[in-house]
Amino acid sequence: MNTRLLALLATLLLSACAGGLRMAEPMRYDLGAPGGSTLSWHLPLGAMDVEAVSWLSTSAMHYRLIYAEPLRRQSFTESRWAAPPAELLEGFLKRRQAGAGTVGSGCRLQLVLDEFEQRFDDAQASHMLLELRAIVLPVRGSDMLARRAFRIKKPATSADARGGVAAAHEAANALTEELAAWTNDLARDRPALVERCRL
Repeated sequence: MNTRLLALLATLLLSACAGGLRMAEPMRYDLGAPGGSTLSWHLPLGAMDVEAVSWLSTSAMHYRLIYAEPLRRQSFTESRWAAPPAELLEGFLKRRQAGAGTVGSGCRLQLVLDEFEQRFDDAQASHMLLELRAIVLPVRGSDMLARRAFRIKKPATSADARGGVAAAHEAANALTEELAAWTNDLARDRPALVERCRL
């Protein structure tokens, strides 16, 4: 009888401990609403798609300790993106593009996200790094009409995941402005490209 009682008490104790050790749900972040003034996109663009390299295919928030382990990619355990970074960035860019009134027929803008990582230069300072390749494709077909690589760094307001999220928001806004400026330069310097995008 004593053995059964001890076993029952042990089971109850283990159950209580397991319940107390349940991990809290991680904080989930997105890029927020686009900021800044409305942009003018002079190159007719009918589609904008963002894809990413394989290591950015999850909702993990990546960081790197440049000062201690520069070759090790890590992720925050208590913070996550609300969706994979490419999906968040595509929605962010399309909202800014829609605000400029350019959605419709036109060339395709294909974007490949190569890096989206918070980098710590030391224990107290970090920045967000966004690296992306942009390719302009015709309405139909796969001929590459133009391409450019973008590399954007934005300092974080604090050396934690929340600071990295704020810096990611700023990087996404900066990318939107740089993409608009680049495509506007293409429209100005290559009128034949504009005509092809209108076909």
